[in-house]
Amino acid sequence: MTNFSALPYPPSSTPKRLIINCDDFGWDAPATQAILELGAAGQVSSTTVMANFASDADLRALQKLASPTLSVGLHLTLNAGQPLSAATAVPSLVDKDGQFYKSSQLWQRYLRGQVRREDLKTEIATQLRRLAAAGLPPSHADSHQHLHQYPVLGPALLGILRELGVRRVRRLTAAGRLDSRGLVLQAFALSSRHALRSLATPGALVSTFSTEPASASGFRRGVGAAFRRADVVEFMSHPGLSERPSSPLMRVPEYEFWRGGEAHELLRELGGELVSYAAV
Repeated sequence: MTNFSALPYPPSSTPKRLIINCDDFGWDAPATQAILELGAAGQVSSTTVMANFASDADLRALQKLASPTLSVGLHLTLNAGQPLSAATAVPSLVDKDGQFYKSSQLWQRYLRGQVRREDLKTEIATQLRRLAAAGLPPSHADSHQHLHQYPVLGPALLGILRELGVRRVRRLTAAGRLDSRGLVLQAFALSSRHALRSLATPGALVSTFSTEPASASGFRRGVGAAFRRADVVEFMSHPGLSERPSSPLMRVPEYEFWRGGEAHELLRELGGELVSYAAV
């Protein structure tokens, strides 16, 4: 297995490679439909599934598109909705209503020793199995709101993913972001650096469209900076046919940008090629 982050820089002959990964497949109909459309048109190269939200019909539609050029991974979700496992099988992960705790609550409970590792492993295995049973063996994993790189909790989740056969994961980076959230994300990235060593990861993550409306200039700036740091880069995207109430994400501009196809030409100008997680 190639360790993406350890590839030499500058490369001798290989072009820079970009993975455009759409998070949140299954989260809601606008996100799911947008990702299916973009995947069918070849405008993106990867997606990660919220296995506890996606319907059977969603998974069947995605299975028809999955290929070496469109990889499908797990968007590990332990902080939204309810578990795929029975609540009685993972009692330390759910509240009195059988719902997952929010990210901050889960993290604090883990730090206080109130979350059982066996419960985490049970639910993660169940989410992975659901994708595999739908003909979508996960090529990689990331997590909802970057849980897999939270201090202390993140290394535990990464260890479980590795035990369950996951070999590729997202590497959270927030280089260049000096806002308060960016500084927190940089601290998270540092805290899980050691745990990531046994997993293959892209060398950098572009999250430009999480903080500004999608645009050609934002794409060029984000990808160009990442290519100066790494040979294999992931672009994190959250497209949608409509916005999600209470979410800060700008899903419609992202969908419209990818649908326009300009990213392919910009990527060529930057000396890169589009690849999926499965192809590297």
